[in-house]
Amino acid sequence: MKKKRLILASSSVYRKILLSSVRADFECISPNIDETRKSEEKAQEMVIRLAIEKAEKISEHNKNAIIIASDTCAYCDSKILGKPLKKDIAIEYLKFISGKKIFFYTGLCVLDADNMNYQTEIAEYEIKIKKLMQKEIFDYIEKHNPLNSSAAFRYEVAKDILIEEFEDKEKDLSGLIGLPLVKLQKILDS
Repeated sequence: MKKKRLILASSSVYRKILLSSVRADFECISPNIDETRKSEEKAQEMVIRLAIEKAEKISEHNKNAIIIASDTCAYCDSKILGKPLKKDIAIEYLKFISGKKIFFYTGLCVLDADNMNYQTEIAEYEIKIKKLMQKEIFDYIEKHNPLNSSAAFRYEVAKDILIEEFEDKEKDLSGLIGLPLVKLQKILDS
């Protein structure tokens, strides 16, 4: 039997780095799907749905493959905060989450493109953000460019700058960066 290709359904540099720490032989293909939240959709539901849609999109032209897809969002005070993409929106997000508790959800989907069977998992994180001064917000954005990160929060650099309290219930910070490796490894090993 021919060995299946491993495909990461993402163009994220962070997800690629994470996966390369546990798997050497994989391809990256960007799924380019509409990531708009559906009306009344909860944050946890959205990240799972989008992870599944990304994997299914890549499977359309890639058989004999195992496809890994994930999606991350931030949730604070009943608002889902996506990637700001622009500096003024990043400033707005950071002012909004300043001094508050924020939740991050990363949905994971591993799909077998031949039979379309998939497994999903979700990684959840709860973080208390420090009360941020405007200068801290501007300095953080200028120095760390968090425009492609949910809620303008890049854990790799934010941990020392933005976090007041953080309890790691997952025991795996990789999901906070965008790809929960412990959960992924369990699925791939099963």
